[in-house]
Amino acid sequence: MQLRDLWDKWWPEKTERSGVPLTDQQRRFTGFLLILILAAALMLQVTSQRGASPVTSPLSSSDSLNGDAEPALGGRSASSSNYEEEIERKLAAILSRIEGVGSVEVMVTFSTGSRLELAQDVNGDETVTEETDTQGGKRRVVSQRWNEKVVILREGQRGDSPIILAEHRPVVAGVLVVADGAKDPGIRLLISRAVETAIDIPSHRVTVVPRKK
Repeated sequence: MQLRDLWDKWWPEKTERSGVPLTDQQRRFTGFLLILILAAALMLQVTSQRGASPVTSPLSSSDSLNGDAEPALGGRSASSSNYEEEIERKLAAILSRIEGVGSVEVMVTFSTGSRLELAQDVNGDETVTEETDTQGGKRRVVSQRWNEKVVILREGQRGDSPIILAEHRPVVAGVLVVADGAKDPGIRLLISRAVETAIDIPSHRVTVVPRKK
């Protein structure tokens, strides 16, 4: 059936505006059509409201989400380990391009682990109490209470995750470089200065030694 035929069947040219009332069948169909339209609009509204919405959760900022938490047995978090390997790889690659350096190995140590700065909802409460002892002395007592909650982002099927404001990289404690050409004092100085410039650390944190033959 063509669309025009369907239209003429349910809404003929003579309608209530021309003085001819709608039939019961037409009224039922019109009501059913209105219900479908309202249901579709409601579904669209619900779908648009199912997006990510931030909520607060009493998750402590010192939980395992914080990069400062180190695993047992002196290990490192995965992010710190990956960052360490990345720095070592890049330093070794750039140092090996310096004339006279030869084959090179790099080891980097860190004084801190990576740390995530999480968004928090902080609420404070201050209570002031004035006390009077039996001798007429007065004392003013101020008590404060703070409640901190990490803000959690709920993303439906993707799960919940904290809102991360900043990610602080591990702080480099020292760099050890083993190179074939480090026997030459000039090459050793070039290597040290290259490391200092590359990762912005002072010279006393860089050690360059020749490779064992």
